[in-house]
Amino acid sequence: MPPMSSPTETWLRRLPSPLAIFALALGGILIGITVTKGVQDPDYFWHVTAGQWIAENGRVPSTDPFSFTWAGQPWTPHEWLSELIIYWLVDAFGRTGATVVFGLFPAAIVAVQAAMLARGGVTVRAFVVPAVLIGLVITPYVTLRPQAVSWLVLSVLVWFLWELRPDRAGRALLLIPLFVLWANLHGVYVIGLGVVLTYCIFTILGRTPMSAAKPWMAAGALGAVAASALTPAGPIGILYPLRYVELSDWGLANIQEWQSPNFHEPAHWAFLGMIVWVGLSRGRGAPGWLVMLSWVGIVLGLVSLRNVPIAAVFCLPVLALGLQERLAGRALPGPMAPSRALGRRLLEIGAAVIVVVGALVVLVPPGVGEGPRANIASRFPVPGVAELQRVNPDARVLAEYGWGGYVIHELYRTGGRVFVDGRNDMYDQQILEDYDAIKAADPGWEDLADAHGVEALLLDPEATVTRGPAEAAGWCEQYRDEMQVLLLRACP
Repeated sequence: MPPMSSPTETWLRRLPSPLAIFALALGGILIGITVTKGVQDPDYFWHVTAGQWIAENGRVPSTDPFSFTWAGQPWTPHEWLSELIIYWLVDAFGRTGATVVFGLFPAAIVAVQAAMLARGGVTVRAFVVPAVLIGLVITPYVTLRPQAVSWLVLSVLVWFLWELRPDRAGRALLLIPLFVLWANLHGVYVIGLGVVLTYCIFTILGRTPMSAAKPWMAAGALGAVAASALTPAGPIGILYPLRYVELSDWGLANIQEWQSPNFHEPAHWAFLGMIVWVGLSRGRGAPGWLVMLSWVGIVLGLVSLRNVPIAAVFCLPVLALGLQERLAGRALPGPMAPSRALGRRLLEIGAAVIVVVGALVVLVPPGVGEGPRANIASRFPVPGVAELQRVNPDARVLAEYGWGGYVIHELYRTGGRVFVDGRNDMYDQQILEDYDAIKAADPGWEDLADAHGVEALLLDPEATVTRGPAEAAGWCEQYRDEMQVLLLRACP
């Protein structure tokens, strides 16, 4: 009969482990950072408006309802479910409440990977430094955006594959419902299919536990591919996310997050440090399929900044497992008396609480969330759009590319439509080139504006067309400040 546990030992077992305490503390800090940053992604506005459209119409649009250059033309909203969730959250809790919820996603990534690695024997000593580094890597990207959902699902997929065993091989079929959900949440599910394919290749080569149950793994993988076609777009929708890799795409030249990292900028140094560490680690202690994914993620991140969080998801377990193997041979302190161990655990919990609360106090500015326009006017053309609402609320507006989503959010209900917005993957290349030509006042820009029926220009004061050409062509300046210029085709 096993000896009875003392009350102290019982309490010690019930308290979270040091690894869990650290993961929760780091997650709390990431929540604070997300709330502090607020709405920085201009695409948030058309995402939430699309979610509202879906909620009000009871269906997913198949053609564009928001622009006048692509109106009625095909549109595949491959993140429609995330957009609907964002709208529900904003409608129920406000923009700040929704941001807090999305701050839970990066926190949950850390928690999921901590749980996975703890089951693999990784201790808090081996987890702390890699987790902090990955936290620094993903910090520039955390905000209220559908991509955050995919980063979490990707972490869950990695954990799921890590846990697969031949004695319960049928669990591989759980990939099917996972991909049904993911394919409707966000287009990064295509990366998830690549993860499954990589795992299958290593399984065929006899390098994973599921090598003894290849038929089940094949069934799960094929089921995941089939499940990805269960979207409003149907089977053809599985090809849509691949449009993001077209090297000739206008977005690659004009959208910062689609460009490669610039390691002269401090914001990208954490990513560079992660790459160097993964190289020095040489896959020590990590399964081959996960090492392969870490390098694939790094390559994706080097090609496009938007993929850096994906690389972080793959690299954290590789770094922690490698460090754990290095530390395995080092002597550890002897076991503590239960009372002392309990006291230390309580101190760790107390320290974590102090760190998180302190971080929230320092990071979250006073007044965050005071009203729907908090922290918006410094990034988006609030006065210019308000003036449009007053004088021409159903205008056909050519706005700065990064402002198109905000114009949609504010003017869609009154009939306002945009020339282009953050859905660059949807628009025909010629439309994007016409946008550039009008903004730069290239020869023939007036004819282009007339051909598209542009009624308002809402652009940066440094745009060529706002520095004289528009007024010389008869456009009226309705509003100007150091951030924006509003010009109307017909003077009110």
